[in-house]
Amino acid sequence: MEQIIQTVLETGLEKPVRILHATDVHLVEYAAEDPVEQQEHMIARREVFRKEANFPPHTQNEYFEEAFRMAEEQDALMVVTGDVMDINCKGNWKEFHRIADGHDFMFTPGSHEFAKFCRTPKEDFPAYYAQARPQVEAAFPNIKFRFDSRVVGGLNVVTIDNSEDYFREQEFEALKKEAEKGLPMVLFMHEPLHDHGLLRIATPNPVLRRTAEEYRINDEMISFIGRCPLILATFAGHWHGQTEAVAPFGAKVYVTPGLFKGIVRMIEVR
Repeated sequence: MEQIIQTVLETGLEKPVRILHATDVHLVEYAAEDPVEQQEHMIARREVFRKEANFPPHTQNEYFEEAFRMAEEQDALMVVTGDVMDINCKGNWKEFHRIADGHDFMFTPGSHEFAKFCRTPKEDFPAYYAQARPQVEAAFPNIKFRFDSRVVGGLNVVTIDNSEDYFREQEFEALKKEAEKGLPMVLFMHEPLHDHGLLRIATPNPVLRRTAEEYRINDEMISFIGRCPLILATFAGHWHGQTEAVAPFGAKVYVTPGLFKGIVRMIEVR
């Protein structure tokens, strides 16, 4: 691994809990049965990530494998926050399965998991997404895409899907139930809480067809995360760079760079 970011959170656990955060792997594999356009797209995208990562000595596939080994060697829970697959194609499905199957980890998706190309035209996205999401989820039946939680050593580790630029009511209700357990929590998601899409600082994309009520719930959930004293911090990816900040309403946000650069974050909660 090229860099391991160390993050320590203090909350008074009897024994420290370790979490390895990996994000934005961006696998760029294709299979013979994938459309020619997607195969060509994956070949071109390989060079894009090599350049962005300043030509690292290993591939994202190798870094992904190393991250799983590291988590197991250091007795850390592996949490992956999306964009593992650069696009939705069979080659990336197979590679995700090859690397991750048999390992213990938690996962929440990014938008790339459901995209036909890395920049699916906005006007095409809703229709394509409607059929792509259930297809991808069915291909990975052991992963809880929308929401998951696990108590480890008195710490509640929660993954929440916000890959569509907003939090849904179902996930909000699930999070409130987790808070009723009264345990300290760390939240993992793809988009950082202070992302312009989540906060609607940027003009909402009209083709996504979000209602005013959906945005109200999204805003209320972000406020809840900031107010809830049990939530120690939130961890995300999406931006491909490192950030530590305080988002609106006081929530701590840690953004981990893309694993395609050979970077992970080791979190110790104690």
